[in-house]
Amino acid sequence: MKKKIFLSLIASFVMLVAISFASCNGSNKQATEQDSIPACLEGVVGVEKFETKLDYSKAENWLEQPAEVTKPVDVFYIYPTVTGFRDPVEICDITDSVLVDGAQMVRRIQTSVFDESCNVFMPYYRQISMPKPGSDYSAIIDYISGFDATDALDYFLNNLNEGRPFILAGHSQGAATLIALLENYMTKHPEALERMVAAYPIGYAVTNDFLARTGLKFAEGATDTGVIVSWNTEGPANKDAKNVTLAPGGISINPINWKRDATYAPVTENLGSLTVTGELVTPGIADACIDTVRGSVIVTTADAKLYAIPADAADLFGPESYHLHDYGFFFNNFRQNVADRIKAFLEK
Repeated sequence: MKKKIFLSLIASFVMLVAISFASCNGSNKQATEQDSIPACLEGVVGVEKFETKLDYSKAENWLEQPAEVTKPVDVFYIYPTVTGFRDPVEICDITDSVLVDGAQMVRRIQTSVFDESCNVFMPYYRQISMPKPGSDYSAIIDYISGFDATDALDYFLNNLNEGRPFILAGHSQGAATLIALLENYMTKHPEALERMVAAYPIGYAVTNDFLARTGLKFAEGATDTGVIVSWNTEGPANKDAKNVTLAPGGISINPINWKRDATYAPVTENLGSLTVTGELVTPGIADACIDTVRGSVIVTTADAKLYAIPADAADLFGPESYHLHDYGFFFNNFRQNVADRIKAFLEK
């Protein structure tokens, strides 16, 4: 069981392991408009798959739709990379057994943070396996997010959501995809944006430049709505180290006290964390303090030997990255925050 949980969590960051920032002229295109493949995807097998659209009216293209809508708010969730290392790098089909098993494991563990408050809608999408070193991750995701993820979100909003308030969420590759959707889809559909309780792209940098470019707002506290809520987690040994989940001008909010400044949140305020075996323990195991320069959440109370990213990834994430536990460290606080923002939205 411990091995399965670890493999599920490792999927949340594997996409990021070989990424550095290079130049690439990518574009966000709909599948019906594809006319060329950008340079950042040269050598990737299967990009032509996007010439065929997935039909999101078919239940088989959804990992989950609720059999019965029982809550006033939906969540649309985009899973992280679950397809791992491949040679050559490829665009993976939604029938890929590794993708299916990994996405279902993420649903059982990570996405369960929304179960108490939301009707869960989780599409399958064709994701890229881990790209080669030197790949421009942002450009890759900006391009491929214009196909399945855009189509799934559009179908959800126009056919499944039925006008209810909703949350958008994801982690790692799913977070990067969501950030692209916020810019390239949501800002072009203001009528839908008015119903967005919050967006939670956790585990990938939301930057000041992005906010300025899109006009979207980052959360200032625990109950503001229509905002982006995000954080990236690491330990003090990462100070000044390279961490590919961060970016210049990146922003995090403290997922215990929901403050944007450096106010320390002790572990006694952590309502519950997931251990490496997926067990929920209360009180939690992580404290939290924002490094306002790096734009990350610093955790000092977790055992780095158990929770830090493995040493073979430390050159890219730093010696004490807790990317694997962005959700799990703060699970109950996160769950409560989802409920609090929904309550605030419904009472407006």
